[in-house]
Amino acid sequence: MQNSAQLEDRIFKCDQILSRNPDSLVFAALSDAYRKRGDLAKAFHVCSRGLKLHPDYGPGHLVMARINVERGMYSEAERELVLAVESDGRTRGTELLLAQILIRKDQTGEAGKILDKLKITDPENPVVAELRMAKKQKRQPDRPEFDVMTAQERWRIEKVVDLKDSVGYLKSLPGVSGALMVGENGLVVESKLTSFLEEELVGAVATNITRRVKEGMGGIGFGDYEQVLIEAGNLALWIIRFEDQACVLCCTPDAALGALKVRVGELLEHLSITVR
Repeated sequence: MQNSAQLEDRIFKCDQILSRNPDSLVFAALSDAYRKRGDLAKAFHVCSRGLKLHPDYGPGHLVMARINVERGMYSEAERELVLAVESDGRTRGTELLLAQILIRKDQTGEAGKILDKLKITDPENPVVAELRMAKKQKRQPDRPEFDVMTAQERWRIEKVVDLKDSVGYLKSLPGVSGALMVGENGLVVESKLTSFLEEELVGAVATNITRRVKEGMGGIGFGDYEQVLIEAGNLALWIIRFEDQACVLCCTPDAALGALKVRVGELLEHLSITVR
């Protein structure tokens, strides 16, 4: 295990390399070093930025999976681990991490199958023994997701200061294929979309939906809408009212909407204070 001096030296050297070459794959080593130091906010920031440049880099997804485990974000950790395995294949390390995630998610049966196989091939492995013991013990309640970073820290780290930044941030979230801010007149103010989505079409559809919803809600005296969610076969359209605009998210079927709701709520609250 690296001591504090070694860890700080590694962070310094990796940071120097990344400063000279922002495209360097050393981002994974740097973010993992931050994780080991306990600076999860910085680790998340460095790794997420690196994965935007290198979305197929398996070691980067593996580090992000470990970061998310320590942040209590187990579903996101599992998705990152799947991406790591798709890039580089299964290893003893990825199987151990998967078992750890499954235990945290209270899926002890599946975790037990993995650990039983690992014990056969490596019966003296202390990590396997530790996880087998953890599986038998009563699991402690999970920490609330996103409790490691305060909202203020997140916006400072993610550099979200205006609508353009906020749309880019929303598009970077797991399960989000597109994010838009649409005015009442149907004009798209800001957008960040995956290539298969058309800005004008999504904006027009969202505007037509909100108009119909407003008319219907007004007719029965329920007041203005707050959110509208439409789930289709391969996409979910989530529209959230924001002042005189609509925040529109195009989500994949596997998107964790509960987790997204927390982030979107915090972001819109931040924007209502900082954006005029």
